[in-house]
Amino acid sequence: MSNPVLNENAVENFRAGEGAFEVMTISGVVLKTTFLFTILLFTAFYTFSLILNGFVDKASMLGTVGAIGGFIVAMVVIFARNSKILAPLTMLYAALEGLFIGGVSALFAKQAGFAIVAQAVLATLATLFAMLFLYSAKLISCTEKFKSTIMIATFGVLVIYVVTLIMSFFNPASTSLLMGATPVGIGFSAIVCLIAAFNLIVDFHIIETAKNMNLDKSFEWYGGFSLMVTLVWLYIEFLKLLSKLNSRN
Repeated sequence: MSNPVLNENAVENFRAGEGAFEVMTISGVVLKTTFLFTILLFTAFYTFSLILNGFVDKASMLGTVGAIGGFIVAMVVIFARNSKILAPLTMLYAALEGLFIGGVSALFAKQAGFAIVAQAVLATLATLFAMLFLYSAKLISCTEKFKSTIMIATFGVLVIYVVTLIMSFFNPASTSLLMGATPVGIGFSAIVCLIAAFNLIVDFHIIETAKNMNLDKSFEWYGGFSLMVTLVWLYIEFLKLLSKLNSRN
């Protein structure tokens, strides 16, 4: 699967056992996702306001804690998949991710103006609903070929980012073509946004598959967590794309 968080192997870990009386629903996934994003927005606003009020050091520390802590918690959620601790872990992840996102958003806002954050949020929401419509109307079929293509593309983006990060340690200027506000850099960011958007189609498909399999209700938290991973990635990529476009004006 394209999203390493949400795949068929993960689904298998949430099969309701004999005598289970409560199974997951799509509405449950929606509610859990909304709740998790409410937590994320609350902590994101906190770090965002810290930077705007001049407490950059404190915000940077919280952002670092959010990035590292969020990664650790995400790994525990992905590999442990313990239904008893899934709810508090996903809520903790949302809070930590919010600290990170708030700091990143404020830095982009200081560089390119506050409008860029609103634009990225609107672009992310518009993409979410557009992909949901395309999937619900069956205008895009999530076939095995489609999933394989998105998986390869997503892995390719990860490799490019890792290589670029390594290159930046030795020669920062060497990354300007791809990561800077050049036509190639803008094109690259647009393609990554598209890949992230198509990851949502795969997420929807796996969640629908899980619902048809009558999985345990705890999967609602896992489904919400998985959607959050994709949407946060999409939001950050939109910030990068909009920043590049604004810098050329």
